[in-house]
Amino acid sequence: MTLPSPDVARPVGYHIDAPAENLLFSVFRCWMAGYATGDAACWDIAWEGLAREMPEENAKPLFGEFHHFVRTLRATADNEIGWRPAACRALCRDECLVLAMVDAAQRDDRVQLLHAASYLLKSDGLHRALDATTALAKALARVGLFIAPVSPCALDTMTRMKPPSATAH
Repeated sequence: MTLPSPDVARPVGYHIDAPAENLLFSVFRCWMAGYATGDAACWDIAWEGLAREMPEENAKPLFGEFHHFVRTLRATADNEIGWRPAACRALCRDECLVLAMVDAAQRDDRVQLLHAASYLLKSDGLHRALDATTALAKALARVGLFIAPVSPCALDTMTRMKPPSATAH
Protein backbone atom coordinates (compact mmCIF):
# COMPACT_ATOMS: atom_id res chain seq x y z
CA MET A 1 0.00 0.00 0.00
CA THR A 2 1.38 3.42 -0.94
CA LEU A 3 0.99 5.92 1.88
CA PRO A 4 0.41 9.63 1.33
CA SER A 5 3.08 12.19 2.01
CA PRO A 6 2.13 14.83 4.61
CA ASP A 7 3.09 17.66 2.27
CA VAL A 8 0.85 16.65 -0.65
CA ALA A 9 -1.92 19.20 -1.12
CA ARG A 10 -5.26 18.06 -2.51
CA PRO A 11 -8.45 19.99 -3.19
CA VAL A 12 -11.02 20.29 -0.39
CA GLY A 13 -13.66 17.86 -1.67
CA TYR A 14 -11.35 14.85 -1.69
CA HIS A 15 -11.10 13.97 1.96
CA ILE A 16 -13.41 11.00 2.30
CA ASP A 17 -11.62 9.14 -0.52
CA ALA A 18 -8.08 9.66 0.75
CA PRO A 19 -6.68 6.66 2.71
CA ALA A 20 -6.03 8.49 6.00
CA GLU A 21 -9.30 10.37 5.95
CA ASN A 22 -11.28 7.29 4.95
CA LEU A 23 -9.81 5.31 7.84
CA LEU A 24 -10.28 8.23 10.25
CA PHE A 25 -13.98 8.50 9.51
CA SER A 26 -14.81 4.82 9.19
CA VAL A 27 -13.34 4.18 12.65
CA PHE A 28 -14.62 7.48 14.15
CA ARG A 29 -18.15 6.73 12.96
CA CYS A 30 -18.05 3.20 14.38
CA TRP A 31 -16.96 4.55 17.76
CA MET A 32 -19.70 7.19 17.67
CA ALA A 33 -22.29 4.55 16.71
CA GLY A 34 -21.15 2.31 19.55
CA TYR A 35 -21.64 5.10 22.07
CA ALA A 36 -24.97 6.17 20.55
CA THR A 37 -26.46 2.66 20.51
CA GLY A 38 -24.62 1.00 23.37
CA ASP A 39 -23.74 -1.81 20.96
CA ALA A 40 -20.13 -2.97 21.36
CA ALA A 41 -20.38 -4.68 17.95
CA CYS A 42 -19.83 -1.23 16.43
CA TRP A 43 -16.42 -1.12 18.12
CA ASP A 44 -15.68 -4.61 16.80
CA ILE A 45 -16.33 -3.27 13.30
CA ALA A 46 -13.93 -0.40 14.01
CA TRP A 47 -11.27 -2.90 15.08
CA GLU A 48 -11.84 -5.06 11.99
CA GLY A 49 -11.41 -1.99 9.77
CA LEU A 50 -8.09 -1.12 11.39
CA ALA A 51 -6.86 -4.71 11.34
CA ARG A 52 -7.62 -4.96 7.61
CA GLU A 53 -5.54 -1.87 6.86
CA MET A 54 -2.41 -2.51 8.92
CA PRO A 55 -0.49 -5.04 11.01
CA GLU A 56 -2.01 -5.79 14.42
CA GLU A 57 0.93 -4.20 16.26
CA ASN A 58 0.02 -0.89 14.56
CA ALA A 59 -3.75 -1.33 14.85
CA LYS A 60 -3.82 -1.94 18.63
CA PRO A 61 -2.41 1.42 19.77
CA LEU A 62 -4.39 3.28 17.11
CA PHE A 63 -7.60 1.60 18.28
CA GLY A 64 -6.90 2.81 21.82
CA GLU A 65 -6.22 6.36 20.61
CA PHE A 66 -9.53 6.40 18.71
CA HIS A 67 -11.32 5.26 21.85
CA HIS A 68 -9.69 8.00 23.92
CA PHE A 69 -10.30 10.64 21.24
CA VAL A 70 -14.00 9.92 20.75
CA ARG A 71 -14.69 9.49 24.47
CA THR A 72 -12.95 12.81 25.22
CA LEU A 73 -14.70 14.70 22.41
CA ARG A 74 -18.08 13.45 23.58
CA ALA A 75 -17.30 14.45 27.17
CA THR A 76 -16.09 17.94 26.26
CA ALA A 77 -18.47 18.87 23.42
CA ASP A 78 -20.75 21.88 23.68
CA ASN A 79 -23.57 19.84 22.13
CA GLU A 80 -23.98 16.32 20.81
CA ILE A 81 -21.43 15.81 18.03
CA GLY A 82 -22.98 15.13 14.64
CA TRP A 83 -21.78 12.20 12.54
CA ARG A 84 -22.94 10.19 9.59
CA PRO A 85 -23.28 6.44 8.96
CA ALA A 86 -20.06 4.59 8.18
CA ALA A 87 -20.97 4.04 4.53
CA CYS A 88 -21.79 7.70 3.83
CA ARG A 89 -19.27 9.38 1.49
CA ALA A 90 -20.05 12.94 2.66
CA LEU A 91 -18.95 14.62 5.87
CA CYS A 92 -21.28 16.60 8.10
CA ARG A 93 -20.21 19.90 9.67
CA ASP A 94 -18.96 18.37 12.91
CA GLU A 95 -16.99 15.72 11.03
CA CYS A 96 -15.41 18.48 8.94
CA LEU A 97 -14.35 20.19 12.15
CA VAL A 98 -12.90 16.91 13.48
CA LEU A 99 -10.99 16.59 10.21
CA ALA A 100 -9.63 20.12 10.57
CA MET A 101 -8.61 19.42 14.17
CA VAL A 102 -6.71 16.23 13.35
CA ASP A 103 -5.06 17.87 10.33
CA ALA A 104 -3.98 20.86 12.42
CA ALA A 105 -2.63 18.60 15.17
CA GLN A 106 -0.57 16.64 12.63
CA ARG A 107 0.91 19.88 11.28
CA ASP A 108 1.31 21.37 14.79
CA ASP A 109 -0.87 24.32 13.78
CA ARG A 110 -2.21 25.35 17.19
CA VAL A 111 -4.14 28.31 15.78
CA GLN A 112 -6.21 26.17 13.40
CA LEU A 113 -6.59 23.45 16.03
CA LEU A 114 -8.04 25.92 18.53
CA HIS A 115 -10.17 27.59 15.88
CA ALA A 116 -11.79 24.33 14.76
CA ALA A 117 -12.12 23.03 18.33
CA SER A 118 -13.85 26.21 19.48
CA TYR A 119 -16.88 25.29 17.34
CA LEU A 120 -17.26 21.85 18.92
CA LEU A 121 -15.97 21.97 22.46
CA LYS A 122 -16.61 23.69 25.78
CA SER A 123 -13.73 25.83 26.97
CA ASP A 124 -13.48 24.01 30.31
CA GLY A 125 -12.62 20.70 28.60
CA LEU A 126 -10.58 22.12 25.77
CA HIS A 127 -7.16 21.09 27.06
CA ARG A 128 -8.13 17.41 27.42
CA ALA A 129 -9.72 17.34 23.97
CA LEU A 130 -6.73 19.00 22.31
CA ASP A 131 -4.41 16.49 23.98
CA ALA A 132 -6.58 13.60 22.74
CA THR A 133 -6.65 15.08 19.23
CA THR A 134 -2.87 15.47 19.21
CA ALA A 135 -2.39 11.91 20.47
CA LEU A 136 -4.63 10.53 17.70
CA ALA A 137 -2.90 12.68 15.06
CA LYS A 138 0.52 11.40 16.15
CA ALA A 139 -0.70 7.79 16.22
CA LEU A 140 -1.99 8.13 12.66
CA ALA A 141 1.32 9.65 11.56
CA ARG A 142 3.30 6.83 13.21
CA VAL A 143 1.58 4.35 10.90
CA GLY A 144 2.12 6.60 7.86
CA LEU A 145 -1.37 8.08 7.65
CA PHE A 146 -1.37 11.84 7.10
CA ILE A 147 -4.45 14.02 6.78
CA ALA A 148 -4.22 16.35 3.81
CA PRO A 149 -4.15 20.02 4.81
CA VAL A 150 -7.47 21.76 5.34
CA SER A 151 -7.13 25.28 4.00
CA PRO A 152 -8.12 28.28 6.14
CA CYS A 153 -10.76 29.07 3.51
CA ALA A 154 -12.25 25.57 3.84
CA LEU A 155 -12.22 25.86 7.64
CA ASP A 156 -14.00 29.20 7.38
CA THR A 157 -16.66 27.56 5.19
CA MET A 158 -17.05 24.72 7.71
CA THR A 159 -17.61 27.10 10.58
CA ARG A 160 -20.38 28.87 8.67
CA MET A 161 -22.24 25.62 8.01
CA LYS A 162 -25.39 25.08 10.04
CA PRO A 163 -24.69 22.97 13.14
CA PRO A 164 -26.61 19.69 13.17
CA SER A 165 -29.86 19.73 15.11
CA ALA A 166 -29.47 16.03 15.88
CA THR A 167 -27.07 13.20 15.17
CA ALA A 168 -27.44 12.23 11.52
CA HIS A 169 -27.36 8.45 11.54
